[in-house]
Amino acid sequence: MTISYDEEFSSLMLRWRGSIWKAVLKDLIGFYIAYYIVLAFQWYLLDEKGKEYFTGWIMWCEIGAQYIPLSFLLGFFVSLIVARWWEQFNCISWPDKMMIMVSACLPGNENLVVRQTIARWSSLQAAIAWSGVSVKTLKRFPTERHMVASKLMTEEEYDLYMNTDAPHGKWFIPILWIVNLIKKQKQKGIIDSVQMDMLLKQVYSYRDGFAMLFVYDWIKIPLVYTQVVAIATYGYFFICLIGRQPKLDQRSMEKEITILFPIFTTFQMLFYLGWLKVGQYLMNPFGEDDDDFELNYVLDRNTAIAHMMASELSDQLPSIGAPMVPAVPHTRASFKIQDVIPKSHLAGFKLSEAEMKLIKPEDLEEHERLLEETKVTNRQRLGTLVRAIEKKSRTNATINEDDEE
Repeated sequence: MTISYDEEFSSLMLRWRGSIWKAVLKDLIGFYIAYYIVLAFQWYLLDEKGKEYFTGWIMWCEIGAQYIPLSFLLGFFVSLIVARWWEQFNCISWPDKMMIMVSACLPGNENLVVRQTIARWSSLQAAIAWSGVSVKTLKRFPTERHMVASKLMTEEEYDLYMNTDAPHGKWFIPILWIVNLIKKQKQKGIIDSVQMDMLLKQVYSYRDGFAMLFVYDWIKIPLVYTQVVAIATYGYFFICLIGRQPKLDQRSMEKEITILFPIFTTFQMLFYLGWLKVGQYLMNPFGEDDDDFELNYVLDRNTAIAHMMASELSDQLPSIGAPMVPAVPHTRASFKIQDVIPKSHLAGFKLSEAEMKLIKPEDLEEHERLLEETKVTNRQRLGTLVRAIEKKSRTNATINEDDEE
């Protein structure tokens, strides 16, 4: 089931269900057992020459572990799995919009049976479809007779359903019953073409969620990628069984601190194995893990809501005319929490009085006249400057000729 939490961080670390401790505990214990078996072999069974030779293996494994891009592989794998997990949750069908439209297009007590039938068939549709993808729902409805016993299906509907030959699945049959019932209401003149079109759009939208869940159940993450990630993760820690051993030869013990407990390797196992377990648990969110979706609860909720919308809420309407107050009062508790009113990023932008002054047509004419005068003045100055340069050039040329003579 999905784990909800809102505790402080300190108490959150002590949770067990759905926690990292539960996910990696068995692997961590297995690693410790293998680690200390190797350590005992090195400590008790090897002589000084053997310990020096084993130190070479430790250094070789330390270097070899650096060639496994574990962070990259796990990061990409888990991001893909989490995105797929959330998309599958968004594909869970909710009958609310469809039943609201049914209540709007088929009002009154005369249409009560039709509304209730559509509500019941919507739950029957979910029970049949989700039994094909969810272990929990399949355990609740292992056979079609269980749907009859649950009052989601009548004996007549059971016979029609069981006698339908559909080798590619028949989870969509209740949806077709809803469509045919809507068509019958159109033929009777109870609804018009516009209402029928609005109803069918909601039915199609309701159906699409079930179809997408079947697609997700059919098309998995490519097996080769899952194998690569699993082999890389467990292979990395298999190398660490030797690469993270303390160096017990005399030369190494004189130069390095010998620690008999793999502290940093333990942290790596918590991070990397926890990451891998997240991907494994979320790969199939319709199983029985701690963070899998509770489709049985969703089915119960949808059945209750659909029945409520089809019966007592369909024509419920309070009296109108009560005045609306412009400000909603606070309690003392909520008043202490002052919300920050959002402001535009230009809220503090200001202009000077001169910049905010409007430009009049006569101002534009005066501006253009000044610009023209400025251009004439600039041309005159440029001409004077050019003539001065030419005069200076001629003077320099005359001086040079005199010098040559």
